[in-house]
Amino acid sequence: MEKITGFSKRFDSTLLKANATYEEVDRFIDESVACDFRAVVVPWYLMDRVIAKVSGTTVAAACGSGFPLGYDTTDVKEYMIKKSLELGPSMTDIDITANISAIKSGDWGYFRREIEHLSSLLRNKTCKVIIEVSYLTTAEIEKACSILVEIPGVDYVKTGTGYGSRATAIEDVETIHRIVRGLLGIKVSGGVKNLSHVENFIRAGADIFGSSNAIGIYREFLEKYPGYNDLPL
Repeated sequence: MEKITGFSKRFDSTLLKANATYEEVDRFIDESVACDFRAVVVPWYLMDRVIAKVSGTTVAAACGSGFPLGYDTTDVKEYMIKKSLELGPSMTDIDITANISAIKSGDWGYFRREIEHLSSLLRNKTCKVIIEVSYLTTAEIEKACSILVEIPGVDYVKTGTGYGSRATAIEDVETIHRIVRGLLGIKVSGGVKNLSHVENFIRAGADIFGSSNAIGIYREFLEKYPGYNDLPL
C-alpha cells in the first residue's frame, strides 16, 4: 500500500456532476492541483485536461471503469481501462466498480473472475475496487473484502461511487477494516463532506478519500491544524 505523505495526499479530488462546464472543470482542476491532492477526477471525456494540468506536479489523474453502476460487461470495463491508460503515465489510478448485481445474486465466482482479470491489466498502477456498500449487507461486505484480499492486483477497497442509496457509514469502514486487516487500503467515497467526517473515518480505519468537497475540507484542515502536515490523530 502506498505511503501517505500528508493530509492533501489522502484525497482524490472529484468533480463528476453531469452539468459541469468546461470553465468550471478547468477552475476545479487548477484549484485541486494547487492543493497538491493525490489525484484529480473529472468527467471522463475531459480527463485530457487533467493530464495537461498535472504534468510536472506530484498530482496524478484517476479514472473509473464501469462507473457508476458496475453492470457493464467485463469486456466493456476492460476497454475503459485500456483507453484510460492510453492517456499516459499521469493516469496512475483506476477505480473499478464491481458488479453489484452479481454480488447480490450470490455469484461470487463472477465477482472474483472479473476483478482478477481487470486488476491484472493494472500492473504498476493503483487498482481500487468499488463495492458500493450502501447496497450490501454486512455479510456481503465481509465476503467481498475476503475475496479482494486474495487478489494480488487490488490495492484498495473503495466504499462507494457517491451515487448509491446512502452515504458511507462508519460501520461500513469498520467492517472492511476488520476483514482487510491492513492488507489493502480503504478509500471512502460517498458522503465525505467535512473534516469531522474525515477524522472519524480515519479512526475507523480509512486511508484515503474521494470527495467533491476535498478543496473545502483541505482548507478546513489548514485552519484547524496550522503547521501540521497531517491529522494529529
